Amino acid sequence: MKIKHIPPKKRMLGRKLRVCAYARVSGGDDEQEDSLENQIKRYEKLISSNAGWEFAGIYHDLNRTGYKANRKGFQALMADARAGKFDMVMVKSISRFARNTFDLLAATRELKSMNIAVYFELQDINTLTAEGELMLTVLGAFAQGLSDDASMGAKKLYRYKFSRLEHTAASERTFGFCGGSDGQIHVSPEEAEIVRLIFDLAEKGVWPSKIKEYLNTQGISSPSGGKWDDTGVARVLHNVMYKGDIILQKTVKDGRRNSRPNEGQADQWYIKENHEAIVSREQWDNVQRILEERRIHLDTPLPAAPDVPRSSRTKYPLTNMLYCPYCGEKLIHKWSNRVREYWACKTNIKVSAAACKGIWLPGSVANTWEGISEPVVVVPYRDEYGMQHFTAFPKDEFDVFSEDPERWALSTLERSERT
Repeated sequence: MKIKHIPPKKRMLGRKLRVCAYARVSGGDDEQEDSLENQIKRYEKLISSNAGWEFAGIYHDLNRTGYKANRKGFQALMADARAGKFDMVMVKSISRFARNTFDLLAATRELKSMNIAVYFELQDINTLTAEGELMLTVLGAFAQGLSDDASMGAKKLYRYKFSRLEHTAASERTFGFCGGSDGQIHVSPEEAEIVRLIFDLAEKGVWPSKIKEYLNTQGISSPSGGKWDDTGVARVLHNVMYKGDIILQKTVKDGRRNSRPNEGQADQWYIKENHEAIVSREQWDNVQRILEERRIHLDTPLPAAPDVPRSSRTKYPLTNMLYCPYCGEKLIHKWSNRVREYWACKTNIKVSAAACKGIWLPGSVANTWEGISEPVVVVPYRDEYGMQHFTAFPKDEFDVFSEDPERWALSTLERSERT
């Protein structure tokens, strides 16, 4: 095995070392701002007073923790480094640069690959020296440990306040609510009307997917300002805040300070009647029951078709009683994959879809009509929310070829409702 040493590129002789500095303070009060201003003045004086250095600017961040990789000042520093604008960065300490060991090493290694040194004053570490990265790894881990200890103290404080119900309004605004000057949760009238509409539709049995379509058709914007999706509607329907309750500590921070759902990792507190409700507790509970019943229905395996020989002429109670609204032919009983029962137009099944577009009547609907005593024409139609329904009319009263069956059925239903 041969090893070739590739030394770093030597700087042009006679050129001054271009040096910049990075400063950061984590607080946002006047005292911290003064501290940042003092750091900037100090670095300007320190760099400018060195005859072998050329001042290349100061990058700084105020009120940004070392864990955040999206610090604007820090990102500007890295962008200018890639553009070759300086040769060395001066930083007060490792904790000012980054308290996360992974981010610290990633940034310093990228700078090192561009032959840019980072000098940490407090630890007296130059990342371009042989021992620099080793010391950086050890001290970086120590800095992260200090930050984690401080974070743990903050978490204990929050949990103590939660346990004493010393909570404030939700940190992330919930659609339908807004924060007031008193720090409490208040109802946002316009958004609350949309929330009530969603619950009203769900209570009528309209599926979340159809509620989404209805809201988008009506030009009603989602909380993000765009179109509604199934997830957005489901979030509204399951949120306890709309009945006046609140759950504290719904999320927790992982090792990288990213928020994750609290699935038992930490305590939670459920507070009833915390703020003004948008929907009644009774309606909220009723909607949950409807949604749960639908979930159970969808999750429950369908019964298998009875094991009847194909040669036998099994007669179902509705045989010769159901007719197609498009061609007038009978509906015949079928099984889909031996698990889903339905009735379909004989012309569509036996001849072709071109001969008749046909009808597909779920067995669960047809089975509720087993008590009918005369032949009926089955007509499908959709309500204003896009939900499909089926209705039946006596065959001798239905002129199947006179007009569009769905329109005829809807107009007939409207007339019957008026009378």
